[in-house]
Amino acid sequence: MWFFNKYVLAILDKYRNFEPLEQSTAIGFTGVANERPPSVTTPEISEDSLLFGAQVNFNNPGVFVRIKSLSPQYEWMGDNSPAPIDTPITAIAGTFDQAMPVLPLIQPAFLSAQGKLQMQFTNSSAGPVTGGFITWRGLRLVGPIDGGWDFVKGYSGL
Repeated sequence: MWFFNKYVLAILDKYRNFEPLEQSTAIGFTGVANERPPSVTTPEISEDSLLFGAQVNFNNPGVFVRIKSLSPQYEWMGDNSPAPIDTPITAIAGTFDQAMPVLPLIQPAFLSAQGKLQMQFTNSSAGPVTGGFITWRGLRLVGPIDGGWDFVKGYSGL
């Protein structure tokens, strides 16, 4: 189900073992149209990790999200406009009622040990969601070799 390109294989080569990773985070919608609840973060993971895909437990393409990684720190959907546009949730995550409920990311996301994602959601203007969960799936990278993957060095560190 996951695509292992050269980037992913280079990262995996820096670890002795891999374990499945699945982590769910409550969104906290209260059912109000266009609501922006407080941003939520994924739980910290004690090892480096690769996130391959996500799913949500609702089917509403009117929900939007903005994601940034807190370690390493970068905006997933940054642009140069003064008011960047959030991304529809269906572009990032599949829904529970799809044939393939976990939507693979275009490129797996690397998180350093104790890293996490911060997500800011905006509820739908028509038929808002109440509650909501997002679940990320990937690999926990165990047993780093020579310090593991260095995100800053990237390929130049090989």
